[in-house]
Amino acid sequence: MGKMKELQIETQNLARDWEGLVEDILSQPAVGSAVALKPDEMPATEDEYEQFRLVPDLRFQPLGLDHSVAIEIRMFRWHRDWHQRISDSIAHMHEILSSDEFDRGIIVTTVDLPDNLRTQFYSPEDRRVEVWGVEKLRELAEGNDALSGILDELLSETILDDDLRGPLKMDRELRQGRMLSDKLRQTPAGLKGWRDFELLTEEAIRLLFGRDLSSINAQQRTDDGLNRMDLIGRIKTEGGSFWAMVASDFSTRYVVFDAKNSHDPITQQEIQITEKYLFARGLRTFAVVIARNGADQGASKLVETQLRENGKFILVITLADLCAMLEGADVGEAPENLLFERMDYVLMRMGR
Repeated sequence: MGKMKELQIETQNLARDWEGLVEDILSQPAVGSAVALKPDEMPATEDEYEQFRLVPDLRFQPLGLDHSVAIEIRMFRWHRDWHQRISDSIAHMHEILSSDEFDRGIIVTTVDLPDNLRTQFYSPEDRRVEVWGVEKLRELAEGNDALSGILDELLSETILDDDLRGPLKMDRELRQGRMLSDKLRQTPAGLKGWRDFELLTEEAIRLLFGRDLSSINAQQRTDDGLNRMDLIGRIKTEGGSFWAMVASDFSTRYVVFDAKNSHDPITQQEIQITEKYLFARGLRTFAVVIARNGADQGASKLVETQLRENGKFILVITLADLCAMLEGADVGEAPENLLFERMDYVLMRMGR
């Protein structure tokens, strides 16, 4: 099994644990019955993605009732994320309910949602969609020490801050992640498609992270005029978020995004080019390289060397990663989850 496949499996494990726990909680004799509806493997083709796009995570049959409820689980690692993503999750749930296979929908989140926050998302004329927080899962698991213990353990592994903020104003955005991912996949690899790939990547970064990064500027040249950065953004450090954590842990105020559209995995040479954009005194020590086909072994080793010796973190993600974040954002998933998993993987495998 290749390293990328192993990493994909590792990335999905925590979300699967949540799905299994929610299924077990809802399948208690006093609650009802639940069954998972999606396959273990992520969709590998466009047709598979479309086939399962409107399939919820679970089908739930409440005890004593004759209707089916669609369950979607949204795993958030920072409390702030749910504010930004839940409206898209609700819109996606309404799409699921439009098939008339389910009478109601419930979105289960992995954060605590006080009533004054949770009720922001209820429409008086449409009560078909509910939003549950962890407190609802605790209530349903009460009296079952095993399930309560698993819930506490999963929470400790999942949540990376302890700051619940709100209420916040929710602005419904045009959900265009799938459209962008389709366009990105259609761009030719190599020189022929490099400009389109660069422009679409910029649009994707603004869509995914525009709320956490300010003053995102494109195509800035370094002082020597020889190297060009695709994008640089200033990290908003207020509140708890993935990017605020990056700013604190790596002593940086800015993040650089560099798009690489080569046919083959990028090499040490491309990492060296990105490294020239980073310097500690400029509060610029963190970069994300979007490499169409990933990085080779030499590039990965240089990433570790730069981090170990110079404190510069260059995170490489693939086109497939970017498309997964875009398509997930359309249905309310937090794109920061994937970046954190990739970053965590690099840090945990490093030697001294």
